[in-house]
Amino acid sequence: MGGEHVGNGYRIGELAEIAHVSKRTIDYYTNLGLLTAHRSDSNYRYYDKNAVEILHFIEQCKKMHMPLSDIKQLLARKHTAIDTSHSVATHVDEVTRHIQELEQELAHLKPLLDELTNEQRETIMKYVSGRATNLMQTLLLFLG
Repeated sequence: MGGEHVGNGYRIGELAEIAHVSKRTIDYYTNLGLLTAHRSDSNYRYYDKNAVEILHFIEQCKKMHMPLSDIKQLLARKHTAIDTSHSVATHVDEVTRHIQELEQELAHLKPLLDELTNEQRETIMKYVSGRATNLMQTLLLFLG
């Protein structure tokens, strides 16, 4: 697929392969405005090198069940932020809001969790631990 590399960007097939997503997913995200495609002189769509990072960020957010509309807002803020301290504060506020939503969900789940066996609790803790790792990776990717 070396022939698909265009200047400083990637054609859709190469981007899909590198980011481990389908071309259809890239088309969908482009139509939603999550990704930006440019046109080459020969009218091929191509994506800049940041598209790989953006796709990984989107996938991490989706693992946290974040709606695409929220992801789009986060990406827009990331790209348009001029004042770094304001940008970081905005991201912290966004993360805080998601944590509060998770805490509310956990409060509703607690009575159900109290009825589980120890083995069932351990299984859930392993799952939750993995989700926490995904959250931290997403935060580092977004703030980095």
